[in-house]
Amino acid sequence: SGGGGGGGTLHLARAAAAAGNASAALASAKVALRQPPTTAAAKVGLVREVNQLLRLLGDRGALAEAGEVFRAMLDARLTPTQVTYGTLIARAGTWRQPRLATAYYKDMQRRGIEPDTLTHNSLINAFAKAHDLEKALAVAAAMRRRGLTPTTVTYNTLLDGCARARNLTLAAATLAELRAAGLAPSERTYSIMIHLCARTGRLDGAFGWLRRMERSGLTPNAVTYSTLIHGCGRAAQLSRAFPLLEQMEAAGLPPNVVTYTSLIDALCRGGEVARAVALLRTMLERSIEPNAITCNALFNGCLQHGEVLLAREVLSYMTSAGIAPSAHSFTTLLHAAASRRRLTATPHTERGGATKSGAAFALLLRQLAAAASRPP
Repeated sequence: SGGGGGGGTLHLARAAAAAGNASAALASAKVALRQPPTTAAAKVGLVREVNQLLRLLGDRGALAEAGEVFRAMLDARLTPTQVTYGTLIARAGTWRQPRLATAYYKDMQRRGIEPDTLTHNSLINAFAKAHDLEKALAVAAAMRRRGLTPTTVTYNTLLDGCARARNLTLAAATLAELRAAGLAPSERTYSIMIHLCARTGRLDGAFGWLRRMERSGLTPNAVTYSTLIHGCGRAAQLSRAFPLLEQMEAAGLPPNVVTYTSLIDALCRGGEVARAVALLRTMLERSIEPNAITCNALFNGCLQHGEVLLAREVLSYMTSAGIAPSAHSFTTLLHAAASRRRLTATPHTERGGATKSGAAFALLLRQLAAAASRPP
């Protein structure tokens, strides 16, 4: 096919990657790259196609296959570009593979390609997601030494690393640097600070950042509200959680499964399991499917507060939805049953009450075991 080379087969590789078949994508790509084009223009076009394939594979976590395609690209004497390496580094970071991201970062420099701001941001993200804040900061310092100016994305990525490390002091210093650089905090900046304060139990601080965000004209998203609601639950401040739900809906943000799960968990922590089960029914009425986290949190909450009938209702839904109970659910049930036996084994307790209680837990245990053994 003259100078055209293997673009046609690479189209098949991209289609396979988009369908989630990484092995087929790799096989097709290797066939295509065994017959590389001969003209400069065709080579540039094929490199562009390889970059697209690397992105598709990387987005789906097929990092090993992406690496094989990259090596096949080099074997075909195609020259990787800034985009090639940026794609590989960004996807390695997304999937928490900082060593792999660093290897690509070093390799691009060996080939004389200077990493740009976007590439450095991706590498910072790789270390931030891997909870290696020290190395994330070192990459930011290296970026400055290269004469590159940190952007809002750079600072937000560092802030995310601070949040993951629960380091409020360093987060405040990073935020000060952002402002000193003449940059304005973005929606993500505020969301990260809200998340950090909520995670570290500083609920007043989290609400303070919410107010600053609103005063700046930025609108919190569903994740921000859910984070705050979850923080209210952990701090046993339900009175602050439900107004947030109302505020969220008034802003035109429909609550999602994360929001409802945060509320259900908060209610269970506060002992209001009947209200939590009612919230599950509301989810179903609104066609919002509870996930395994939602159901197991609610089931365990019912057990911890001795609500066996409500626990059976939740377990019945889990069974119908094909959601398996967690190992923690078994432990919680056994603890609840043992606790109930201790309470009923007193001289003043009627024998019938203890028997009924034991039978209810035994029935629930059988139901739980059946649900766990059912194939997904």
